[in-house]
Amino acid sequence: MTAQLDSFQSVTASQVYKSTFLSPASPLSSIQVQYPIEVSFCDQEQAQLAYLLRLLKQASAQNRWIMFIGHDALLDRNLLKSASVDLNKVILLNKKDGQQTQALMAKALQMGNCSAVIACGDVRDYCNRTIHEAAIHGNAMAFVIRRSTHNPLLH
Repeated sequence: MTAQLDSFQSVTASQVYKSTFLSPASPLSSIQVQYPIEVSFCDQEQAQLAYLLRLLKQASAQNRWIMFIGHDALLDRNLLKSASVDLNKVILLNKKDGQQTQALMAKALQMGNCSAVIACGDVRDYCNRTIHEAAIHGNAMAFVIRRSTHNPLLH
């Protein structure tokens, strides 16, 4: 069973966004994507953030929610607005003490009311059968954001 769980890997937001151009006639929700989608960025390198915003813009065109789990995952309102993400479709789920973010993400994905569910953390914590199958069942995208501090002087 461990071998099966190890086969679940993340992809990046840029890979998913670029795959939308392979089949322009297909809506975003019909594209087969490996979940979860990793979004790693810092102040100096924001390419993955830009791809995430483009995907969220497409997701907000659906008649479903874009859910951020916890304040640490929430992106700046002005940033979302400048990317043409419909702010009326953005919701924030506040975690209560003891609640596992992975379980909340799986439930939100499974229900099918969200076009995208975004959490913050290490993507490896979300690379499992539950998240993958919930995203497919709910026809939703699962994003895991990791903001990093990048100091060019250290490299």
